[in-house]
Amino acid sequence: MSALLALWDASLALAGSTIAALVILLIARLIGGRRGDNRDRIRQQLTRVLLTGETEPGGSSRLHAEIAADLTAELAELVRGSDRERFLRNAEALGVTTALRRRLRSATAQDRLTAAEALALFPGDTGREAAIALDDRNPDVRLGAALALAQNHIAPPAAELVRKLGLGTREQSMLVISLMRDLVETDPRGVEAMLYDEELPDAAKLAATDALAASGMVENAPLVAWMAGAAKHQTELQPRIYRALGRIGHPGGRDAILEGLGSPEWQVRSAAAEAAGKVGLTEAVGPLAEALGDAHWWVRFRSGEALAKLGRTGRDRLGELARNGSPLAREAASATLAERKLA
Repeated sequence: MSALLALWDASLALAGSTIAALVILLIARLIGGRRGDNRDRIRQQLTRVLLTGETEPGGSSRLHAEIAADLTAELAELVRGSDRERFLRNAEALGVTTALRRRLRSATAQDRLTAAEALALFPGDTGREAAIALDDRNPDVRLGAALALAQNHIAPPAAELVRKLGLGTREQSMLVISLMRDLVETDPRGVEAMLYDEELPDAAKLAATDALAASGMVENAPLVAWMAGAAKHQTELQPRIYRALGRIGHPGGRDAILEGLGSPEWQVRSAAAEAAGKVGLTEAVGPLAEALGDAHWWVRFRSGEALAKLGRTGRDRLGELARNGSPLAREAASATLAERKLA
């Protein structure tokens, strides 16, 4: 009988603990729901304050500042012109910048990253405080902070960023190209200076070269041409520099392109032929015609494409080679003429 009583007592205790747990869960859910409703109410109030500047009752607690910081990060990119300036002033008045500075010291990398990105939105010295994150222990935070500073035109010099972020050594990302393109818009001379800095890695210089080419600034053509020669013994880097030279599309790279067509490396010859066509370098008709007999298919293909782009002179040479060239040249010339419907 005593065993049955003990089992009964254990069952009652288990049932009681289950009911207690359910009650606790219900209370926690009720409190959480009220907190959520309170945060939603505060968000609505602060959204009006940020967008209009009108004052709202409810105080200016740390919770208000933290919620306003979240809203600033969410809404800032949607506001432009004078409205954006007013928006950021309203945010600063709500204590947003103080909240963001606290987040820069957070133990969570994502919090530090979003804080740096949001802080960089603010003008002047306030926005530059985001540069603290350039020394962050997390590489994603460092790169994100650099992008934010560059996009808001308050980044440190390009070479300094490369060294802080370890670009070309530790950091490998397509975002590096985006960073360089933002820097070219605000500090083209600083990006150019990187190419002359012997201590910087080639990968960083290549990103800078691509950014200069993508900018369409023809005054960069001589500098990129110089890079093509400086990278003469770097078979991975040099072809990409020639392609960048072609994207600029300026004859200032004439000598470099002609030299590249005679390179012992087929990757370089191919890239130089492509650049000759994009630049419209009629002086390259002779070397391109010779390259139609090259042992490497890509060189023949790019040379044929380039000749087709060089006006009547280039097309006449293609026709001549299709009739009287070497077997490889005849094949390449005929294929180019047929593909472009020039035959």
